[in-house]
Amino acid sequence: MKKYLFIGFILFSANIFAQDAFFTEAFNSPLTLNPATAGTAELDLRFTATFKRQFLNVPSPLQNAAVGVDRYIKNMHGGVGLLLTNSKEGYLNKNGLAAIYSYALCLPNARLHLGLQAGVANRSVNYDKLYFSDQIDNTGIIPGAVSGVDVALNNNKYFADFAAGFLLYYRSNWMIGGGAQHINQPDESLTSNSYSKLPRRWFSYVRYKLDIDEEGDSYFLPSIIYYQQAKSNSLSVGCEYKNARMAIGAWYRGNVGFQNSDAFAITLSLDLFDRRYNETDRLRVGMAYDATTGKLGFSRSAGSGEGAFIWEKLTPNGVISDDRCDADYTMKGTPCPRRF
Repeated sequence: MKKYLFIGFILFSANIFAQDAFFTEAFNSPLTLNPATAGTAELDLRFTATFKRQFLNVPSPLQNAAVGVDRYIKNMHGGVGLLLTNSKEGYLNKNGLAAIYSYALCLPNARLHLGLQAGVANRSVNYDKLYFSDQIDNTGIIPGAVSGVDVALNNNKYFADFAAGFLLYYRSNWMIGGGAQHINQPDESLTSNSYSKLPRRWFSYVRYKLDIDEEGDSYFLPSIIYYQQAKSNSLSVGCEYKNARMAIGAWYRGNVGFQNSDAFAITLSLDLFDRRYNETDRLRVGMAYDATTGKLGFSRSAGSGEGAFIWEKLTPNGVISDDRCDADYTMKGTPCPRRF
């Protein structure tokens, strides 16, 4: 009689839900935050890469990575993008590839982006790094032992995944976004006799630009980001100071009622250019550190680290963000609020 894998399968029970991981530097990973951000870079072509290692003291890898590219295309009245994601949770691995389209519409004193995302993802267990009872005796792991455990029937299965969102720039100070991930609630179960849907993740955020100088080169960015998935929710509240060369911020993350604290975080972004004079190439690197305040504790987890990379380029015949309302005939003559 072959043995069946039990440990780990409880993660896919229909009665247990996991909350998606998310990046502390959410605004430095725009495509993972909101599909409506495709084509919203200051220059018309943008490449982003973000990596997060969660709980540095935990030996089993808990990490998330995302690589994206997006571009504003005048004839499509918006932007298109591709997003590649990967997450590792111990011996669980998940990959995703998504295509994104965002339509831009200029309104009086506002600019509205409506985004749609369609992709495919897969989830799998790495059996090569697992040991089972028939590979272990009273002395430990049996050298060269091969387990008789059956591999899950749906291991490494593929499933469709859809998302939608909106992004509104109002006047020159407000950024408001929202939408939903996993709209179709795909089945992530690795077995054939159970259904484990991935719950929809609702998200919303608000950012306000508070100018410090008359030129608008230095400002504060107080922000709120909210996530709701199944019965779990997360609220991030923070503020960044930004000038022409760098941005530094402090954040607190917990649940809506502030009853369960998650982490305090600091973020730092360095612009390796001066945006006041450079309108052809831009490069930004970002770093974040989360100090865990939840039940796991800081001393046991050592917190989480994150890095981000953003590169923008103005291509031939490209249009910078501030000029797009006038460049697009459907928006001609309409004020175009600046992005930030």
